Amino acid sequence: MTAEHTVRKYFPKEAADKILGHSLAGLNEIRIRADKPVMLKYAWGEEAVDVVFGVEDIGRIIRAMAAYSVFAFNEEIRKGYITLDGGYRVGICGKAVVENGCVRTIRDYTSLNIRIPRCVEGCGEKIMTLYEKGFENTLIVSPPGCGKTTLLRDVIRQLSIKGYTVGVCDERGELNGLRNLGPRTDIIEGCKKSDGISILVRALTPDIIAVDELGGDEDRQALYRASHMGVGIIATLHGDKKNNSEFEALFRYVVLLENKKGRGLIKNIYDKMCGCNYDCSELFHIG
Repeated sequence: MTAEHTVRKYFPKEAADKILGHSLAGLNEIRIRADKPVMLKYAWGEEAVDVVFGVEDIGRIIRAMAAYSVFAFNEEIRKGYITLDGGYRVGICGKAVVENGCVRTIRDYTSLNIRIPRCVEGCGEKIMTLYEKGFENTLIVSPPGCGKTTLLRDVIRQLSIKGYTVGVCDERGELNGLRNLGPRTDIIEGCKKSDGISILVRALTPDIIAVDELGGDEDRQALYRASHMGVGIIATLHGDKKNNSEFEALFRYVVLLENKKGRGLIKNIYDKMCGCNYDCSELFHIG
């Protein structure tokens, strides 16, 4: 599904026409905030659209995105997002309903952030040069919006083409939304990363497991178990430095990214085996 189709499907016609009156080239996000103009976020900046949604309007958009069965999507919604066909992740804010210290759902929605997925074939070439003598565990680290998922998606595709069997744990359905992860890739979607990693290792005999946006201790333990069984790992993590004590021992390479005006920059690659830092300044398109 393209960005245009997504807008046409979920927005009222008049609002969709106004949004699509702006360029979709380089569009990264569609930001909706109650009682404020819709904002289009590009690689180079933002544009305001002459469309304002209220809380009830945003609720109707969410119900349409959930195929009018919000209850069926509640597990995602309570985590603050919903995933649409094509790998479009929609961030959600509103009134959190808390029971026994846990968020049970979100209601009275006040903000939506529709993130536009990208397929940039070839942006992982620099990472692939690290594997000339065979794959080594790799962690891609960056703050939000620097292209972690875009880069990981292409490296998975290239590893799969090269002959590796890659098992992808796609908890939110983002990585495989564009259906371009290569011919030797097996994907499990919609479950916790720790559960998905366990299923992949037991049932699909992968050479490599790929995971986007690592979390806490459950993820770490699942990856350690997979590593001890001889499975390679490539993953991403939110952060801005190479030292991440929870996961550091798992990985030989740590790849640091930053954003340069809408272009992802492979700023540095750290090789723990030799203690070397490689300043790359390798740009790839993310917007």
